[in-house]
Amino acid sequence: MSRCLALISDQAGGTNIGHHVVKALAEKPDLFNVSIIARKSSKSNFPAGVKLHYVDDEIPHDQLVAALKGQDALISAIGFGAIDLEEKLIDAAIEAKVYRFLPSEYGVNNTNPVARALCPVFDSKGKVVEYLKTKESKGLTWTAVPTGLWLDWTLEPAISFANINIKTHTATLWLDGTHKLSWSTLPWSAEGIAQILLNPGKTANKVVPLHGFLASQNEIIALFEKLQNTKYDISRFEGKELISTAQQSWADNKDVKSALDLVKAGFFLDGYGSDFIHEGITQNGNEFLQLPTLSFEDIVQKAVEQWA
Repeated sequence: MSRCLALISDQAGGTNIGHHVVKALAEKPDLFNVSIIARKSSKSNFPAGVKLHYVDDEIPHDQLVAALKGQDALISAIGFGAIDLEEKLIDAAIEAKVYRFLPSEYGVNNTNPVARALCPVFDSKGKVVEYLKTKESKGLTWTAVPTGLWLDWTLEPAISFANINIKTHTATLWLDGTHKLSWSTLPWSAEGIAQILLNPGKTANKVVPLHGFLASQNEIIALFEKLQNTKYDISRFEGKELISTAQQSWADNKDVKSALDLVKAGFFLDGYGSDFIHEGITQNGNEFLQLPTLSFEDIVQKAVEQWA
């Protein structure tokens, strides 16, 4: 596969997964010729040396098809708020005769019925995979890539997605904080995506999770306390009560906060598939891809050096 087009909205110019995917592919110029599709209103600064295709903000079908002509793969890393656009991307990819589509999956395995019943974000992404399955007869193959939770991203104090703040030495645990979930990092996940594209036969029409390591909130906090030589101020909350409140709020208001609360519940509570080893419903991709070993300790140490 010599050509790859990444449609990553404004994320290709930021520091999220889109940026890292573009970087991972662009670092293999003998294997990938990378392009980006961006809206004309985008203010992002995109990587040098990568071809840009600007389309109108409404993402017209004919402009998408024109941008996709001659491409082998289309990678989507658009945010949840734009997931409803992915069917448009898929339809354009089929008309342009793109061979492989990677939806904006990441996170948990969004084909897991329990996860989909929990959270509208997981359900919306699961519907995209369902749509892709209906298009296999059109010649478009797909790969959905759950990556677990990105520990490097999560530990940034401004984000603190795991409710652990390394600047204020505070943490809020989901229940007792013992649930171990699958973690990765942004660069490691991007390298996994590159390897998936280089193994088209093994990864066609499959969910291919990428599992770095297992760790709980308690284990992360314990390592921070050791490295920072301090005790964290820890509080707890009841996850089931939050789920009930968030699901009702989403049903009534479709508010972002409720959706994000349910995403967190899917990661930090047992039973929703965030542990790809013991709760997984399909084979992990790093069992047949050549990915480097991730060190939990090294990632936390780097976070302390960078953010504490």
